[in-house]
Amino acid sequence: MISDTLVIIIIFIINLIIAAVIGAITASITIGRYKEKVDNLIQEKDKACTKIEKLRSDVDKLLEFKVNAQKFIDSKIYKTGSRLTLTEFGKTLLRESGFDDIFEREKDNLARKLSVYPNKTKYDIQENARSLMDSLVDYEPFASIKTYAFNKGIDFGQILRAGAIPLRDYYLGTHPEIKE
Repeated sequence: MISDTLVIIIIFIINLIIAAVIGAITASITIGRYKEKVDNLIQEKDKACTKIEKLRSDVDKLLEFKVNAQKFIDSKIYKTGSRLTLTEFGKTLLRESGFDDIFEREKDNLARKLSVYPNKTKYDIQENARSLMDSLVDYEPFASIKTYAFNKGIDFGQILRAGAIPLRDYYLGTHPEIKE
């Protein structure tokens, strides 16, 4: 007959095998759940990336539209040519809004602000002057121009963009080393 010790060892081994099988089944189920969650997260990430790319594309289209709309709006104040110049409307806008007088007092401050930009060419200066002027909507010396724009129903930003031309010309006059 089988000794009691052998029976205990066999029962222990059977229990160990059962525990190992149950553990393996439990681990498989748990790993399967986590794998499913990870797969779902990967799918959600892929969907989010697709949405982000679509949004990026839409933003690019909007930026392109903004640039084209700005060009159309600015065609009222700028004459195109080998260098942008102001139309009669643009000149009148600067004169009547008070920009010309403010510019005479502020031109050195504005030129200092413009000098922070990378101004390697005349074109850079022109575009950087427009960018700078677009950013100066809260520049205190221009407060009276805001009032003028409000009272006349005129776009304040358009006045500032027109003001980029005298700023460009003043800056170029003070920086003769810029040839191109």
